[in-house]
Parts: sequence; structure tokens; C-alpha cells
Amino acid sequence: MTRVKKKFWAASALMVMGGLLLLPIFLSVTAVAGGGGAPAGGPPADVVAAQKAGEEGEPEKIEMGRDIYYRTEGPVIGEGAPVTADNETFYPRYNFESRVLLWVANQQHLYYGSFVLAVPIFCMCIEFAGMVSKDKAMAKKYDQLAYDFIKISLTAYSLTAILGGILIFTFLTLYPAFFGYLSSIFRPVMHIYALTFVAESATLYIYYYGWDKMREGVLKWVHLSMSVILNVIGTVLMFLANSWIAFMMSPAGVDEQGRYLGNIWHVIHTALWNPLNVHRILGNMAFGGGVVAAYAAYRFLSSKTDEERAHYDWMGYIAMSLGVAFLIPLPFAGYWLMREVYAYRQQMGITLMGGLLA
Repeated sequence: MTRVKKKFWAASALMVMGGLLLLPIFLSVTAVAGGGGAPAGGPPADVVAAQKAGEEGEPEKIEMGRDIYYRTEGPVIGEGAPVTADNETFYPRYNFESRVLLWVANQQHLYYGSFVLAVPIFCMCIEFAGMVSKDKAMAKKYDQLAYDFIKISLTAYSLTAILGGILIFTFLTLYPAFFGYLSSIFRPVMHIYALTFVAESATLYIYYYGWDKMREGVLKWVHLSMSVILNVIGTVLMFLANSWIAFMMSPAGVDEQGRYLGNIWHVIHTALWNPLNVHRILGNMAFGGGVVAAYAAYRFLSSKTDEERAHYDWMGYIAMSLGVAFLIPLPFAGYWLMREVYAYRQQMGITLMGGLLA
């Protein structure tokens, strides 16, 4: 087999793989456009009863509800928000403050998640700069720099997955009723979230371990395309995770009793979803740049040769420059987010900025 044919089949295989990895995103678009699929585990009991009544010849009665945010009407699906009491049935206690435990688990997952979402974006930009550079020596330096960036994130990615499992376990253990309700609301897209996570994991490992075999020619462009796919999948994954947070603070797609009204796009696209997405993207980049700069500073101090010191000094300079570049617009995104918080519910903004959480 000639070299041209090898490149052709390699490019074809990677394109097919990219299509398969992007499949969850197309599924999510289809689900959102259709208002969400049926909840996993079958339709709710009220829907089953209505279907049986229709089969028996009785007129089907569909209860309608009004969206508390969009003010649109939709069919009531499932149960409302659970009515809880301050006891161990709804809020189990284990001699520790539950909110502190949840905060610690959530904060650690957020730290590592922010880092592993930001670094691939840095890699994509640096690798592209190396490919378009006409100076071969500089192109090689950019390529090595991008490789060092992604090598750092690989270990952090595994820790992020572990911390995500700990976070889910914390929710299930300390707030079972609350987490069960959220799971029932987001059930139409939970499988998409899982598939997207698997797709990102597969893309990241292929992107890293295929670096040496795709250093030249057409395969290098295929490798760069994989970084684009990786960042698209990671961004979609973050947006889906943000929808849970935004729904907690500014629920939509449900009636005043918290019952799902059949439109998953309204549940995802709440008042705070867009500003939260922008704020997290900028925050991720600023945080990721700082972490990589700290790593480069450590490697600079522990290096034995002048060549290594020069490389890590340059690495720290690039990382800090990227971090500062995204740190500058971050306060404006934060202002937009808080403006939307006050617009949605003034008391929530007062509590956040001047009350218990200040």
C-alpha cells in the first residue's frame, strides 16, 4: 500500500470516528428540537392512565400547566417538586454539615473540570499557530508546547471523572429527594450527557496518543481537526452541566408545582443559562492559564539544563498571557450574570451579594 493510500484510509477512518463521536451532539439537537424524548423507564403513571383510558373508549384528559418563566402552556408530565421536611428521611446527617461536604465535592470537581476544558482550547490554538508558522524551528517549538499542555490535562481528566463520581454520590447520599427530582426533570437528556462524556474521553485519548503518528502532512491537519472536535464536545458537555445549575437558581419549563411540561429546551434554556455559560468559559480559560503557568514555574525551577529552563519559561509566559487575556473580560461576564440574577429574582441577588452568602 502506497503512502498516499495510507494517508487516505487514515483520514477516512478518523472522519468516520469524528462523525461517531459527534453523534451525541446531533442527538441532543434532535431531542431539543422535538421538545425532549420520553423519560427513561417509561412514561409516568398519569400518562399511562390516560393512555389506558383512551384505549377503553373514555375521553383522554390531559392536564395542562403554565410555565413559571416562559408563561407558555404544556401538558403536565410526572410529579411535582417533592415536599420535604427537616428530618433524616429527606436530609440524612452524618455528623458533618451536609452543605459543606457538598460544597467541597462540587468545588474540587469544578476546579479540575475548568482546567480540563480550558487546556484543550489552548492546545488547539497553539497547535494551529505551529502549523501556519513558516519557521520550522518555531513550528516545532509550538508543537512541543501544545503537547506539554495536553499531557498535563490527561491526568487531571482522570481526577475530574473520579471527583464527578464523588459529587454524584454526595448528592445521592445527602440530598436524595432533591437529586431524584432533578434527575426526573433532566431525564430526556441524561443519556446524551453520558454519551458526550464517553465521546470526549475517547477523543482526548486518541488525540494525545496519536500525536507522534500525526506530526506531518495531511495527518497533522486531521490531528488539528480532532482538537476542534474535542473542544466542541467539551463545550456541549459543559453547557449541559450548566443547565442543571441554572435550573436550580432559575427554574423554567415547569409549572408552579414543579411539574415538567414536556419541553426540555425550556428546562435547559433558563434565564441564567447563557450568562452562566459565558462566565464559565472565560473563568475556565483564566483559571487554566494560571494553573499551567504555575506548573511551568515549578518545572523551570526543577530543570537541570538551560534549554529546559528556556522552554518552561516560555511555556509559563504563553500560559499566563492567555490567562490574563481571558481574565480581562471576566468581570463584564460576571456583571451580566448578576444582572440577570437580580432581574430574575431580586431577593436572590440581595442574598448572594449582601446577605448570608456575601
